[in-house]
Amino acid sequence: MTVPVPRSRSSVRRRRAAPGEATDEELLRLIAEGSETAFRALFARYGGAVYRVCREIVRDPDAAEDAAQEAFVRVWRAAGTVDASKGSPVAWLLTVARNAARNVARVRVPQPAEVEDSPDPSGGEDPVLDRIWVEGALTRLPDDERAALELAYYADLSHSQIAARLDQPLGTVKTRLRRAMGRLADMAEEGVL
Repeated sequence: MTVPVPRSRSSVRRRRAAPGEATDEELLRLIAEGSETAFRALFARYGGAVYRVCREIVRDPDAAEDAAQEAFVRVWRAAGTVDASKGSPVAWLLTVARNAARNVARVRVPQPAEVEDSPDPSGGEDPVLDRIWVEGALTRLPDDERAALELAYYADLSHSQIAARLDQPLGTVKTRLRRAMGRLADMAEEGVL
């Protein structure tokens, strides 16, 4: 990564907190000015969290590393666009990570380890049967979990938008979504329905 040259010598002479002691907002401002030291400090502070977000979306460790790297490249390029009045820098950073991971997931199509013999000549699942199974499984979920899940997947709303629509705290919505997905996974594994 090439570090841009500071705009003027006077900007270098200003008294600044050491990057390790700086707030997230200060680090992003310094990164926008081209401070590689501030960038390293931000990476040291949030590199693990960014990787974990990417790993949740992209299960492959190598792809998750690529997504985390892409996220930090985006941070380097867009640090000056962060508006603290619209949300915390950490939320922005993790949103960048989530979006980078989704892009990597779209680009990388997992290759099956081996091709299984399938009696179905099309070689794929029946989308009608899948939809029937999903609709049946959704009816088995508690109402609050089902409502959150339907807003997330059918209405394509973000967690924050779901929280606002349901007039529930964001943490509650995230917990309900996680529980609902876990219940659906359990049902699929057990062959329920």
